[in-house]
Parts: sequence; C-alpha cells; structure tokens
Amino acid sequence: MPFEIVNQNDYLLVKLSGECTGDEKPSLTEVFQKTMASSGLKLAIIQCGDCGKIAPNFIRDLVAVYREIKSKNGQMRLVGANDSIQEVIRANGVDRVLVNKMSLRGALVDFGLVKTKDIDVNFINPFLTSTVKVFKIQCFMELKAQKPFIKSASDPLLMGDVSGIISISSETFSGTLAISMTEKIFVQIVKNMLGETVPGITSENVDLIGELANMILGQAKVELGTLGYKVEMALPSCVWGKDHKIKHFGSGKCMVLPFETEFGTIYSEIMTNNGVGTEQKAA
Repeated sequence: MPFEIVNQNDYLLVKLSGECTGDEKPSLTEVFQKTMASSGLKLAIIQCGDCGKIAPNFIRDLVAVYREIKSKNGQMRLVGANDSIQEVIRANGVDRVLVNKMSLRGALVDFGLVKTKDIDVNFINPFLTSTVKVFKIQCFMELKAQKPFIKSASDPLLMGDVSGIISISSETFSGTLAISMTEKIFVQIVKNMLGETVPGITSENVDLIGELANMILGQAKVELGTLGYKVEMALPSCVWGKDHKIKHFGSGKCMVLPFETEFGTIYSEIMTNNGVGTEQKAA
C-alpha cells in the first residue's frame, strides 16, 4: 500500500510513498475513517515527502478525508508535497482545502501543537555555531561565543561601525540577521580574507560584511532544516558609519549574540516576527 497511518498521540500521520493512484483496496478514505474513529483524533498530517505522484482519483480520497475531519471540527495539512503534486491539487481546484506546508513544524504550529516563541533556543544555536565556523574558515579568526542576551530599550541602537543585514523568512516567522563590528575588526578581516591592508571602511570593501552575513545564514540554514525550519534567504545589504542604525524586519524581541576576538567584540543580532500569517488558510 502506498500509504500508512500512524497514531502520533496528538494527531494522525498519514505517510504517502511511491505513486498514489486512488485504486487502492481498501481505500485511504476507508482506512482513515476506521483509524480516526478508534483513535478519537481530529488532526491529520499527510506526509508527502516520499510520494512522487498523486493521481486525480487519490485527490478525491484526500478531499474525502478532509471532509471527514472537518465534520468533527478537526484540521488537516499536507507536508512536503512536490511541485507535481501541488499542480495536480491546483488543477482539481482544491488547493484551498489541501493546504501544503513546507515543514512538519509549520503544520504543527497551525494545529496549535507547537507554540511560536519570541526566542527559540533551538533556532538560535545554529547561528552561534555557524558564525564561529564561518569566521574560522573564511576570516582566519577565532571567535569565542559569549552569553546571548535580549536587546533592551536601554541598549545602544548599534553595536559597531559596519553591519551586514539579511532578511530571513519561513512559514512560522520572518525577520533579519545582522552582524556588526568595529572598523578595527573589519580592517583586520579584509586583511585576512583578501590579503590587503586598507585604511578603513569604504564603498569598495563594505560588501564583504554582507557576504559574511550571507555565509553565516547559509551555514545555519542547513542545521535549521534538520530542526524543521525551512528558511528562505534574500540578498544581503550593508550599512556603515558612526551613526548608522540597523533596521530589522520584524516586531519581536531582538536577540544579541556577542563573540569575543583578540581585536574586540563582534555582535550578531537576530530578530524574528513569529506567526507571519502569509499562508493561505483552508476554507
């Protein structure tokens, strides 16, 4: 059978695999109705990551399952449906019913089984490790992570003379990553990476700070993916000057990650705005 239903205590997980034709005996609808009745659960996740193809007949089974769940005031989400599957769903006009999420976490947030947090330690840790790794490999600079803290109104608006900023987006949040440092540290990084001695920050070399932000997020993205965060990245930007300000995209709390170097302190700032609500909701 190309499907398996597993009781996950809070919800039913329907694992799809291979090709789902809709000709299966017994059908998904029949099996699901019996499982739902015996479990008493009203939440279902259809895991599509191992499913290569879904036929229109199987779409009708999924819609029948959705209607059964809705009749009990429950919810259903698809997770990890590929482009081909989503196209079949759209062609059958049920994309508002069979809502696909990029990650399991996104579905669980919709169900209220995972609470969105202003600061999630599991989300922050990948940035700590990726920042240390990028500076060691790319900048030949050893960083020692200090205790992170939440930025308060009394803290200065900026932590350095130059900053690289990149926006982050996912199903459950949007925000920004910023990395800031003094001119002294930046000049040393330019020397280490490019073998050039420069007098200071200029329009010719400032893009380097943006590239560092991009590399840090790129490294963190891999680990975040294993934790259920599917992160999208944008192009980095750079700001510098004694009075520059970091404009974060988000209204949540700002977490500051300080890193000590022999040349001074480097600061990374992460701000997220959880529960963006940009996804299309099921009817």
